[in-house]
Amino acid sequence: MSIHYITVTAITNFFKPATRAFGDIAIVGVADSDSLGPIGIPVAITNPDNVGVFPETTLTAAATAADTTLTVAPLAGTPTTPFNVRMENEIVTVTAVPTSTSLTVTRGVAPTTAVAHASGTSVLLATKDRAVDDPGDATNNVPPSWFKGDLGAAVRKAFVQTPPPTMVWAVRAKSKAVTDLTAALNEVAKLDVQIVVLANTPLVSAAVGTAEIELLSQHVTSVSNTGGDGKERIGVAMLGKGDPTILIPLITGNMKNERMVFIAHRSTEDAAAAVAGAIAGYEPQISLILKPVSISMPTLFSDAEIEALDKARVNWLTSPTLIPGGAIYMGEGYTLGADKPYIDIIRTIDDISFRLKAQLIRSIGNLRISRSGLRTLTAQMTAIMEPLRLRQVIESFDAFLPLQVLLDKDPASLSTAELAQISNAESARIVDALISVFYAGAIHRLNITLKFN
Repeated sequence: MSIHYITVTAITNFFKPATRAFGDIAIVGVADSDSLGPIGIPVAITNPDNVGVFPETTLTAAATAADTTLTVAPLAGTPTTPFNVRMENEIVTVTAVPTSTSLTVTRGVAPTTAVAHASGTSVLLATKDRAVDDPGDATNNVPPSWFKGDLGAAVRKAFVQTPPPTMVWAVRAKSKAVTDLTAALNEVAKLDVQIVVLANTPLVSAAVGTAEIELLSQHVTSVSNTGGDGKERIGVAMLGKGDPTILIPLITGNMKNERMVFIAHRSTEDAAAAVAGAIAGYEPQISLILKPVSISMPTLFSDAEIEALDKARVNWLTSPTLIPGGAIYMGEGYTLGADKPYIDIIRTIDDISFRLKAQLIRSIGNLRISRSGLRTLTAQMTAIMEPLRLRQVIESFDAFLPLQVLLDKDPASLSTAELAQISNAESARIVDALISVFYAGAIHRLNITLKFN
């Protein structure tokens, strides 16, 4: 039998500070084969300049499988201080090379069949302004090109939003295979993040994107329900940039839940990462409708396509005529859930739930099941909810403890059943509490009738 200290699964770490971000993101994806960055190990990133695609100089040299050195033609402006060269997946530090001579690179290990050089092997040079660097090498103080490829591009796209997220966890998967994505998501399950994205994973067909996004949906649902206090999260996924009326039917029932957010777009960039970054920049109670998204999208959806997307509760990117500047905005703030259909609802519930649990966990073992003890408990709940009401996060709330009603009565007036309820609560040391919250949603539609008389 599981033990419940409060009305959630009680696996809270008592010695962990009761803090929770409202917009930390975990992005799972693959990186180029020549990219730096560990596989399967979450890396916390706060500076987007440390990841992604960086300018490189590519030199080509003929080589055979037996070669341990490559000689390339002179490079104009070759530095006279140490710099790095990457031969396949190996980084070699090169000492000063005069600009007028050829460059010879020697492998640190003998080549094997698995890493044999083919004719025309690319050698990537890095100088201080061409940032390809070994993060463990102090000879060249430039940002490492970690996670270059889908993962790095997604991380950078999340960070360019305004306002930006505070932290993005990059989790590199071995490949795009479902088994490898599952392993990476298992690592994400251990993180205290609120938004999860699969880098560059659009829903294109039943064979492309479906299994991966269903996996994301299963992850956010499972971890939110059983992953422990503070680990509640949503997933953000995207349709391909094709005809949305063809793509919408591809959204399966396994994806349709309150913790999944879908976005439709017509961009060559990672729209899911962009929207995740946009969501993360706002407090949970802020509606996402008409919030800016930094992304390149030269063409917009037609009215008929928007109607189809709206009916399916798939968000779309748009550029409203009435907003000057031509920027791209969220057309809506939907989730795929029927009971909690908006992003701000589910995020606000998660946030309030954590705040209450973090406050009330301190009452366990200290307050007694008595009139004074339950009144203190009510005061502690009010201390959490009242500031939210004053900030207009919620409209109103009511904290109700059924046992307190009985304890406030004259003991001589209690019935046998009521006395039994008190006795059972004292014996089991369990107190039930009910908090009702009135949450007023933001305006999403305005109907204006203009009359001239």
